[in-house]
Amino acid sequence: MKICLVGPGIMPIPPTGWGALERQMWDRACILGEKGHTGEIINVSEMNEVAKGCLSDDFDVIHIHYDMFYPVVDYIYDKVNCPILFSSHYPYIDQPDWHRRDGYYKVSDWMIANKHKYYNFAVSPKDVEHYKKHGWTDDRLFWLMEGTNDPEFAYNGECEYKDKSIYLGRICPRKKQHIYQTISSIDFVGKFEPGTPFDKSRTNFKGEWNREDLCRDLTKYANMVLLSDGENGTSLAIKEALVNGLGVVISKHSASEVDTDKPYVTVIPDDKLEDLDYVDNAVKHNRIYSAAHRNEIREYGMETFSLTKLIDKYIQNIEKILQ
Repeated sequence: MKICLVGPGIMPIPPTGWGALERQMWDRACILGEKGHTGEIINVSEMNEVAKGCLSDDFDVIHIHYDMFYPVVDYIYDKVNCPILFSSHYPYIDQPDWHRRDGYYKVSDWMIANKHKYYNFAVSPKDVEHYKKHGWTDDRLFWLMEGTNDPEFAYNGECEYKDKSIYLGRICPRKKQHIYQTISSIDFVGKFEPGTPFDKSRTNFKGEWNREDLCRDLTKYANMVLLSDGENGTSLAIKEALVNGLGVVISKHSASEVDTDKPYVTVIPDDKLEDLDYVDNAVKHNRIYSAAHRNEIREYGMETFSLTKLIDKYIQNIEKILQ
């Protein structure tokens, strides 16, 4: 199959630093190639250029990963001889109160109005449930579980930083690093977003990692913390942590794709998210267990979130559509 993958055109693919969506698209295209298919990436920001790219070849499917391009979808609908898929990576899909605040209601209304024309590859179970409530049927709604390209990472069965946790992600209000930066046992790594109430001068801020740093150093930590107020599902960083043998301490917004009964998965209740003593203690207990059970965590992460395995389900779902 020849699959057209359309990115936002905001940053390069593959990304040079941060960019979970861009990394996911690149890895997906590469693994599709390894399995005998073609994943051709179009990654431009101008809608007319997106349309030209989609019309430039005879694709078996077109998969748009940026829902703000919905006018392009309508424009090319009668001009291409293939199904059009889209995935939204907006983190608050299941929280309608945020839609009007962010101007997302226009996209949301369009998606609901066109549920009989296009195919929705939702990126988390909570998003799937939201779309089902608005009338999407099983023949046009699929769960696109995202995963990590695990061979990139240098896994170490022994934890080097047994007394350290990592809070990995873009430093921004949604991910709430500023609330927890006084917890000295947590190292913060990520690209700083201007205007974020986070003190970059603290010694536990380690700056931004490139991909090489991430793949080499993530496995050195005992566990990962991510207590954001909205995610597309379980963030890619959490999946990468589990594949590297780290336990996780997360909010409910990152918990939809992980087995919360696992002793190395700790979900902080909403009413405790700003209780620093509670969070500090939960992170410590998770860290102690996780440092001693890395291979167990790694096995779960590989079995559940390896993109090499998950891509097979993606191919199967596309083949269902093409039948």
